[in-house]
Amino acid sequence: MIMLARVVPYGGNAVRYALEKEKAKVVKVNHMPEGIDPTAIWYMMKHHCQLHQQERTVGRKLERFMVSFVISPSKEEAANFTMNDWENLGDESLEVMDSLGIIPKGMSQEVKTNFRNSMNVSGLHSDSKSGTLHLHMDCCRVDLDGNTNDVHDLHIRAMMAAEIINMRHGWKQPKEIRDMRKAEIEDFCEYTLQKMQEFDIDFYFKMLRMKGYEVTPRYDKNKKLVGYTIGKNASVFKASEVGRRFMATQLEATWKKLHPQPAQIKVKPVSPTVTPSSRLVHPSSQTTVSTQPKVKQIAQPKPAPSFTTFNIDTPKGSKAVEIPNSIKDIFLNEAQIPEGNETATIENVAHVAMLLFAGYIDAATSMSESCGGGGGSALESDWGKKDDEDEGLFARRCLKMAHSICKPKPRQRGYHR
Repeated sequence: MIMLARVVPYGGNAVRYALEKEKAKVVKVNHMPEGIDPTAIWYMMKHHCQLHQQERTVGRKLERFMVSFVISPSKEEAANFTMNDWENLGDESLEVMDSLGIIPKGMSQEVKTNFRNSMNVSGLHSDSKSGTLHLHMDCCRVDLDGNTNDVHDLHIRAMMAAEIINMRHGWKQPKEIRDMRKAEIEDFCEYTLQKMQEFDIDFYFKMLRMKGYEVTPRYDKNKKLVGYTIGKNASVFKASEVGRRFMATQLEATWKKLHPQPAQIKVKPVSPTVTPSSRLVHPSSQTTVSTQPKVKQIAQPKPAPSFTTFNIDTPKGSKAVEIPNSIKDIFLNEAQIPEGNETATIENVAHVAMLLFAGYIDAATSMSESCGGGGGSALESDWGKKDDEDEGLFARRCLKMAHSICKPKPRQRGYHR
Protein backbone atom coordinates (compact mmCIF):
# COMPACT_ATOMS: atom_id res chain seq x y z
CA MET A 1 0.00 0.00 0.00
CA ILE A 2 1.11 3.54 -0.77
CA MET A 3 -0.09 6.63 1.11
CA LEU A 4 0.39 10.19 -0.11
CA ALA A 5 -0.44 13.42 1.74
CA ARG A 6 -0.38 17.11 0.80
CA VAL A 7 -1.84 20.41 1.94
CA VAL A 8 -4.48 21.71 -0.49
CA PRO A 9 -4.87 25.45 -1.22
CA TYR A 10 -8.23 25.11 -3.06
CA GLY A 11 -10.28 22.73 -0.95
CA GLY A 12 -13.51 23.09 -2.92
CA ASN A 13 -11.94 21.53 -6.00
CA ALA A 14 -10.40 18.72 -3.93
CA VAL A 15 -13.73 17.74 -2.31
CA ARG A 16 -15.57 17.84 -5.63
CA TYR A 17 -12.89 15.66 -7.20
CA ALA A 18 -13.00 13.16 -4.30
CA LEU A 19 -16.80 12.77 -4.27
CA GLU A 20 -18.02 13.66 -7.77
CA LYS A 21 -15.39 12.24 -10.14
CA GLU A 22 -16.81 9.82 -12.68
CA LYS A 23 -17.74 6.49 -10.99
CA ALA A 24 -16.61 7.81 -7.57
CA LYS A 25 -18.40 6.33 -4.54
CA VAL A 26 -18.79 8.14 -1.22
CA VAL A 27 -17.22 5.97 1.50
CA LYS A 28 -17.65 8.12 4.61
CA VAL A 29 -18.58 11.62 5.78
CA ASN A 30 -17.15 12.12 9.29
CA HIS A 31 -18.34 14.73 11.83
CA MET A 32 -20.67 16.31 9.26
CA PRO A 33 -24.32 15.77 8.23
CA GLU A 34 -25.03 12.88 5.83
CA GLY A 35 -26.07 13.77 2.27
CA ILE A 36 -24.32 17.16 2.32
CA ASP A 37 -22.98 18.28 -1.08
CA PRO A 38 -19.23 18.86 -1.72
CA THR A 39 -19.44 22.65 -1.88
CA ALA A 40 -21.20 22.78 1.50
CA ILE A 41 -18.57 20.42 2.96
CA TRP A 42 -15.80 22.78 1.88
CA TYR A 43 -17.55 25.87 3.29
CA MET A 44 -18.11 24.10 6.63
CA MET A 45 -14.40 23.28 6.90
CA LYS A 46 -13.33 26.76 5.80
CA HIS A 47 -15.73 28.48 8.22
CA HIS A 48 -14.54 26.23 11.07
CA CYS A 49 -10.90 27.14 10.40
CA GLN A 50 -11.61 30.86 10.13
CA LEU A 51 -13.71 30.80 13.31
CA HIS A 52 -10.86 29.35 15.39
CA GLN A 53 -8.29 31.52 13.59
CA GLN A 54 -9.69 34.51 15.49
CA GLU A 55 -8.72 32.83 18.78
CA ARG A 56 -5.06 32.57 17.76
CA THR A 57 -2.84 35.37 19.01
CA VAL A 58 0.55 34.08 17.86
CA GLY A 59 1.90 32.45 14.74
CA ARG A 60 1.29 32.97 11.07
CA LYS A 61 -2.22 33.30 9.69
CA LEU A 62 -3.71 29.99 8.56
CA GLU A 63 -4.29 30.12 4.79
CA ARG A 64 -4.59 26.50 3.65
CA PHE A 65 -7.56 24.82 5.31
CA MET A 66 -7.43 21.22 4.05
CA VAL A 67 -5.17 18.17 3.87
CA SER A 68 -5.72 15.61 1.09
CA PHE A 69 -4.69 11.93 1.30
CA VAL A 70 -4.47 9.24 -1.39
CA ILE A 71 -4.45 5.66 -0.05
CA SER A 72 -3.63 3.14 -2.78
CA PRO A 73 -3.29 -0.60 -1.99
CA SER A 74 -2.36 -2.92 -4.84
CA LYS A 75 -4.97 -4.93 -6.77
CA GLU A 76 -4.01 -8.08 -4.89
CA GLU A 77 -4.19 -6.40 -1.48
CA ALA A 78 -7.67 -4.95 -2.11
CA ALA A 79 -9.02 -7.89 -4.16
CA ASN A 80 -11.92 -8.76 -1.83
CA PHE A 81 -12.50 -5.37 -0.19
CA THR A 82 -16.06 -4.30 0.62
CA MET A 83 -17.13 -0.70 1.30
CA ASN A 84 -16.76 -1.42 5.03
CA ASP A 85 -13.19 -2.56 4.42
CA TRP A 86 -12.39 0.69 2.60
CA GLU A 87 -13.97 2.69 5.42
CA ASN A 88 -11.91 0.78 8.00
CA LEU A 89 -8.72 1.29 5.95
CA GLY A 90 -9.35 5.05 5.89
CA ASP A 91 -9.95 5.15 9.66
CA GLU A 92 -6.86 3.02 10.30
CA SER A 93 -4.71 5.28 8.13
CA LEU A 94 -5.77 8.42 10.03
CA GLU A 95 -5.36 6.64 13.37
CA VAL A 96 -1.76 5.64 12.55
CA MET A 97 -1.03 9.16 11.24
CA ASP A 98 -2.25 10.66 14.52
CA SER A 99 -0.10 8.27 16.55
CA LEU A 100 3.13 9.31 14.82
CA GLY A 101 5.07 12.10 16.43
CA ILE A 102 8.20 13.61 14.87
CA ILE A 103 10.45 16.56 15.62
CA PRO A 104 10.80 18.51 12.34
CA LYS A 105 14.10 20.12 11.42
CA GLY A 106 14.52 23.44 13.19
CA MET A 107 11.97 22.63 15.91
CA SER A 108 12.50 21.41 19.47
CA GLN A 109 9.10 19.87 20.25
CA GLU A 110 7.36 16.83 18.85
CA VAL A 111 4.38 17.54 16.60
CA LYS A 112 1.28 15.39 16.01
CA THR A 113 -2.08 15.50 14.24
CA ASN A 114 -5.65 14.78 15.29
CA PHE A 115 -7.33 13.94 11.97
CA ARG A 116 -9.64 11.33 13.54
CA ASN A 117 -11.27 14.14 15.51
CA SER A 118 -11.46 16.45 12.46
CA MET A 119 -14.12 16.85 9.79
CA ASN A 120 -13.21 14.55 6.89
CA VAL A 121 -14.73 12.87 3.83
CA SER A 122 -13.57 9.98 1.67
CA GLY A 123 -14.40 8.77 -1.85
CA LEU A 124 -13.47 5.56 -3.67
CA HIS A 125 -12.00 5.96 -7.16
CA SER A 126 -11.25 3.46 -9.93
CA ASP A 127 -8.39 4.05 -12.36
CA SER A 128 -9.86 4.43 -15.85
CA LYS A 129 -7.17 2.28 -17.52
CA SER A 130 -6.13 -0.40 -15.03
CA GLY A 131 -9.24 -0.45 -12.82
CA THR A 132 -7.10 -0.20 -9.65
CA LEU A 133 -9.14 1.13 -6.70
CA HIS A 134 -7.79 3.84 -4.41
CA LEU A 135 -9.18 6.09 -1.69
CA HIS A 136 -9.23 9.91 -1.68
CA MET A 137 -9.63 11.55 1.73
CA ASP A 138 -9.97 15.26 2.54
CA CYS A 139 -9.50 16.40 6.16
CA CYS A 140 -9.97 19.78 7.84
CA ARG A 141 -6.76 21.47 9.08
CA VAL A 142 -8.40 22.38 12.43
CA ASP A 143 -9.85 19.63 14.64
CA LEU A 144 -13.14 19.87 16.52
CA ASP A 145 -11.33 21.16 19.62
CA GLY A 146 -9.94 24.13 17.68
CA ASN A 147 -6.36 22.82 17.47
CA THR A 148 -4.48 23.07 14.17
CA ASN A 149 -3.24 19.79 12.69
CA ASP A 150 0.50 20.27 12.17
CA VAL A 151 1.65 19.53 8.60
CA HIS A 152 5.44 19.68 8.96
CA ASP A 153 7.01 16.76 7.02
CA LEU A 154 3.49 15.46 6.34
CA HIS A 155 4.60 13.34 3.36
CA ILE A 156 7.24 11.61 5.51
CA ARG A 157 4.66 10.77 8.16
CA ALA A 158 2.34 9.38 5.46
CA MET A 159 5.13 7.04 4.27
CA MET A 160 5.78 5.93 7.86
CA ALA A 161 2.07 5.26 8.39
CA ALA A 162 1.91 3.18 5.19
CA GLU A 163 4.87 1.06 6.37
CA ILE A 164 3.17 0.36 9.71
CA ILE A 165 -0.12 -0.65 8.04
CA ASN A 166 1.72 -2.87 5.52
CA MET A 167 3.49 -4.65 8.39
CA ARG A 168 0.17 -5.23 10.16
CA HIS A 169 -1.48 -6.80 7.10
CA GLY A 170 1.57 -8.54 5.63
CA TRP A 171 1.52 -6.35 2.51
CA LYS A 172 4.44 -5.18 0.39
CA GLN A 173 6.27 -2.11 1.60
CA PRO A 174 5.91 1.13 -0.45
CA LYS A 175 9.55 1.07 -1.61
CA GLU A 176 9.13 -2.44 -3.01
CA ILE A 177 5.97 -1.41 -4.86
CA ARG A 178 7.58 1.78 -6.14
CA ASP A 179 10.65 -0.10 -7.40
CA MET A 180 8.42 -2.67 -9.10
CA ARG A 181 6.35 0.01 -10.87
CA LYS A 182 9.49 1.89 -11.88
CA ALA A 183 10.86 -1.30 -13.48
CA GLU A 184 7.57 -1.78 -15.38
CA ILE A 185 7.73 1.80 -16.71
CA GLU A 186 11.39 1.39 -17.70
CA ASP A 187 10.60 -1.79 -19.66
CA PHE A 188 7.70 -0.18 -21.52
CA CYS A 189 9.69 2.98 -22.35
CA GLU A 190 12.41 0.83 -23.93
CA TYR A 191 9.81 -1.30 -25.75
CA THR A 192 8.16 1.85 -27.16
CA LEU A 193 11.47 3.25 -28.45
CA GLN A 194 12.30 -0.09 -30.07
CA LYS A 195 9.00 -0.13 -31.97
CA MET A 196 9.38 3.43 -33.32
CA GLN A 197 10.56 3.42 -36.96
CA GLU A 198 11.74 7.02 -36.59
CA PHE A 199 12.19 9.19 -33.55
CA ASP A 200 9.07 11.24 -32.71
CA ILE A 201 8.71 12.58 -29.16
CA ASP A 202 4.97 13.25 -29.57
CA PHE A 203 4.36 9.66 -30.74
CA TYR A 204 6.47 8.41 -27.79
CA PHE A 205 4.28 10.31 -25.31
CA LYS A 206 1.12 9.13 -27.11
CA MET A 207 2.12 5.46 -26.77
CA LEU A 208 2.83 5.89 -23.05
CA ARG A 209 -0.58 7.50 -22.50
CA MET A 210 -2.30 4.71 -24.46
CA LYS A 211 -0.73 2.25 -22.02
CA GLY A 212 -2.44 4.13 -19.18
CA TYR A 213 0.48 6.21 -17.87
CA GLU A 214 0.08 9.87 -17.03
CA VAL A 215 2.75 11.87 -18.89
CA THR A 216 3.42 15.51 -18.02
CA PRO A 217 5.99 17.28 -20.27
CA ARG A 218 7.87 20.31 -18.92
CA TYR A 219 8.99 23.15 -21.23
CA ASP A 220 11.22 26.18 -20.74
CA LYS A 221 10.31 29.76 -21.67
CA ASN A 222 11.39 29.06 -25.25
CA LYS A 223 8.93 26.13 -25.42
CA LYS A 224 11.78 23.64 -25.56
CA LEU A 225 11.17 20.29 -23.85
CA VAL A 226 13.43 20.08 -20.79
CA GLY A 227 11.87 17.17 -18.90
CA TYR A 228 8.78 15.09 -18.18
CA THR A 229 7.20 12.95 -15.50
CA ILE A 230 5.52 9.58 -15.98
CA GLY A 231 3.45 7.49 -13.61
CA LYS A 232 0.19 5.84 -12.64
CA ASN A 233 -1.96 6.32 -9.54
CA ALA A 234 0.29 7.27 -6.62
CA SER A 235 3.59 6.31 -8.30
CA VAL A 236 4.91 9.25 -10.33
CA PHE A 237 8.56 9.41 -11.47
CA LYS A 238 10.78 11.95 -13.13
CA ALA A 239 12.33 10.66 -16.34
CA SER A 240 15.77 10.71 -14.69
CA GLU A 241 14.45 8.39 -11.93
CA VAL A 242 13.25 5.85 -14.51
CA GLY A 243 16.71 5.95 -16.12
CA ARG A 244 19.09 8.62 -17.39
CA ARG A 245 18.77 7.26 -20.93
CA PHE A 246 15.05 8.15 -20.86
CA MET A 247 15.66 11.84 -19.99
CA ALA A 248 14.31 14.33 -22.52
CA THR A 249 17.85 15.28 -23.61
CA GLN A 250 18.92 11.62 -24.04
CA LEU A 251 15.81 10.07 -25.63
CA GLU A 252 16.86 10.48 -29.26
CA ALA A 253 20.34 9.11 -28.56
CA THR A 254 18.74 6.11 -26.82
CA TRP A 255 16.49 5.54 -29.84
CA LYS A 256 19.53 5.60 -32.16
CA LYS A 257 21.32 3.00 -30.01
CA LEU A 258 18.27 0.75 -30.27
CA HIS A 259 18.21 1.23 -34.08
CA PRO A 260 21.83 0.87 -35.26
CA GLN A 261 22.39 1.61 -38.94
CA PRO A 262 23.35 -1.45 -41.03
CA ALA A 263 27.06 -1.55 -41.83
CA GLN A 264 27.91 -0.78 -45.46
CA ILE A 265 30.35 -3.21 -47.09
CA LYS A 266 32.86 -1.65 -49.44
CA VAL A 267 33.53 -3.73 -52.57
CA LYS A 268 37.22 -3.92 -53.40
CA PRO A 269 37.73 -3.75 -57.20
CA VAL A 270 39.36 -6.83 -58.75
CA SER A 271 42.56 -6.34 -60.75
CA PRO A 272 42.28 -7.46 -64.37
CA THR A 273 44.26 -10.63 -65.20
CA VAL A 274 46.28 -11.33 -68.31
CA THR A 275 46.63 -14.92 -69.67
CA PRO A 276 49.76 -15.40 -71.79
CA SER A 277 49.50 -17.27 -75.08
CA SER A 278 50.81 -20.87 -75.15
CA ARG A 279 51.75 -20.73 -78.85
CA LEU A 280 55.22 -19.49 -79.77
CA VAL A 281 55.33 -16.79 -82.38
CA HIS A 282 58.45 -16.41 -84.52
CA PRO A 283 59.47 -12.87 -85.24
CA SER A 284 59.18 -11.76 -88.82
CA SER A 285 60.94 -8.94 -90.49
CA GLN A 286 57.78 -7.88 -92.20
CA THR A 287 55.07 -8.23 -89.50
CA THR A 288 55.29 -7.84 -85.73
CA VAL A 289 52.74 -9.93 -83.89
CA SER A 290 51.85 -9.11 -80.25
CA THR A 291 52.21 -12.00 -77.83
CA GLN A 292 49.53 -10.64 -75.42
CA PRO A 293 45.80 -10.80 -76.00
CA LYS A 294 43.54 -7.78 -75.51
CA VAL A 295 42.60 -7.21 -71.88
CA LYS A 296 38.87 -6.96 -71.19
CA GLN A 297 38.01 -4.72 -68.19
CA ILE A 298 35.55 -6.35 -65.81
CA ALA A 299 32.98 -3.80 -64.57
CA GLN A 300 32.49 -4.00 -60.84
CA PRO A 301 29.09 -3.24 -59.29
CA LYS A 302 28.96 -0.04 -57.27
CA PRO A 303 27.73 -0.37 -53.69
CA ALA A 304 24.11 0.75 -53.47
CA PRO A 305 23.71 4.00 -51.50
CA SER A 306 21.80 3.76 -48.21
CA PHE A 307 18.65 5.90 -48.05
CA THR A 308 16.05 6.75 -45.43
CA THR A 309 12.47 7.41 -46.52
CA PHE A 310 10.61 10.17 -44.67
CA ASN A 311 6.82 10.50 -44.96
CA ILE A 312 6.40 14.23 -44.41
CA ASP A 313 2.90 15.61 -43.79
CA THR A 314 2.51 18.96 -45.55
CA PRO A 315 -0.54 21.22 -45.98
CA LYS A 316 -0.78 19.79 -49.52
CA GLY A 317 -0.68 16.14 -48.45
CA SER A 318 1.93 13.60 -47.41
CA LYS A 319 5.21 13.45 -49.35
CA ALA A 320 7.52 10.43 -49.37
CA VAL A 321 11.07 11.82 -49.52
CA GLU A 322 14.16 9.64 -49.92
CA ILE A 323 17.26 11.15 -48.33
CA PRO A 324 20.76 9.60 -48.27
CA ASN A 325 21.79 8.80 -44.71
CA SER A 326 24.85 11.07 -44.89
CA ILE A 327 22.60 13.98 -45.92
CA LYS A 328 19.92 13.04 -43.36
CA ASP A 329 22.44 13.57 -40.55
CA ILE A 330 23.12 17.11 -41.80
CA PHE A 331 19.42 18.00 -41.71
CA LEU A 332 18.65 16.44 -38.32
CA ASN A 333 21.82 17.57 -36.51
CA GLU A 334 22.30 21.09 -37.91
CA ALA A 335 18.72 22.40 -38.17
CA GLN A 336 17.85 25.31 -35.87
CA ILE A 337 14.63 27.18 -35.09
CA PRO A 338 14.69 30.72 -36.54
CA GLU A 339 14.69 33.55 -34.05
CA GLY A 340 11.22 34.89 -33.33
CA ASN A 341 9.36 31.77 -34.52
CA GLU A 342 7.52 30.34 -31.52
CA THR A 343 5.53 27.80 -33.57
CA ALA A 344 8.15 25.82 -35.50
CA THR A 345 10.15 22.89 -34.17
CA ILE A 346 13.57 21.64 -35.24
CA GLU A 347 11.82 18.77 -37.06
CA ASN A 348 9.72 21.30 -39.04
CA VAL A 349 12.81 23.15 -40.27
CA ALA A 350 14.58 19.87 -41.12
CA HIS A 351 11.55 18.63 -43.08
CA VAL A 352 11.33 21.88 -45.05
CA ALA A 353 15.01 21.45 -45.99
CA MET A 354 14.35 17.83 -47.05
CA LEU A 355 11.48 18.94 -49.30
CA LEU A 356 13.74 21.55 -50.92
CA PHE A 357 16.45 18.92 -51.39
CA ALA A 358 13.95 16.56 -53.06
CA GLY A 359 12.57 19.31 -55.32
CA TYR A 360 9.15 19.75 -53.65
CA ILE A 361 9.34 23.55 -53.73
CA ASP A 362 5.60 24.26 -53.31
CA ALA A 363 5.28 21.75 -50.48
CA ALA A 364 8.31 23.27 -48.70
CA THR A 365 6.83 26.76 -49.05
CA SER A 366 3.43 25.67 -47.72
CA MET A 367 4.98 23.82 -44.79
CA SER A 368 7.15 26.80 -43.81
CA GLU A 369 4.03 29.01 -43.75
CA SER A 370 2.05 26.49 -41.71
CA CYS A 371 4.68 26.48 -38.93
CA GLY A 372 4.84 30.27 -38.57
CA GLY A 373 7.31 31.19 -41.31
CA GLY A 374 7.08 33.89 -43.93
CA GLY A 375 6.98 31.50 -46.89
CA GLY A 376 9.01 31.18 -50.06
CA SER A 377 9.44 34.79 -51.13
CA ALA A 378 13.22 34.34 -50.78
CA LEU A 379 13.30 31.41 -53.22
CA GLU A 380 14.67 32.13 -56.66
CA SER A 381 12.79 30.97 -59.75
CA ASP A 382 15.66 28.67 -60.79
CA TRP A 383 16.12 27.12 -57.33
CA GLY A 384 17.71 23.67 -57.41
CA LYS A 385 20.97 21.76 -57.37
CA LYS A 386 23.68 22.97 -59.68
CA ASP A 387 25.32 20.47 -62.01
CA ASP A 388 28.75 20.70 -60.41
CA GLU A 389 27.51 21.15 -56.85
CA ASP A 390 28.41 18.63 -54.14
CA GLU A 391 25.40 16.98 -52.44
CA GLY A 392 26.62 17.97 -48.99
CA LEU A 393 27.00 21.62 -50.01
CA PHE A 394 23.55 21.59 -51.61
CA ALA A 395 22.07 20.05 -48.45
CA ARG A 396 23.49 22.85 -46.33
CA ARG A 397 22.20 25.42 -48.85
CA CYS A 398 18.74 23.83 -48.52
CA LEU A 399 19.01 24.01 -44.74
CA LYS A 400 20.03 27.67 -44.91
CA MET A 401 17.08 28.43 -47.20
CA ALA A 402 14.69 26.48 -44.91
CA HIS A 403 15.89 28.56 -41.99
CA SER A 404 15.26 31.72 -44.05
CA ILE A 405 11.70 30.88 -45.20
CA CYS A 406 10.73 29.65 -41.73
CA LYS A 407 11.47 33.06 -40.27
CA PRO A 408 8.26 34.93 -39.39
CA LYS A 409 7.35 37.96 -41.49
CA PRO A 410 8.34 41.26 -39.88
CA ARG A 411 5.43 43.26 -38.58
CA GLN A 412 4.55 46.33 -40.65
CA ARG A 413 4.01 49.42 -38.59
CA GLY A 414 1.75 52.12 -39.89
CA TYR A 415 1.78 55.82 -39.12
CA HIS A 416 0.21 56.84 -35.83
CA ARG A 417 -1.83 59.96 -35.62
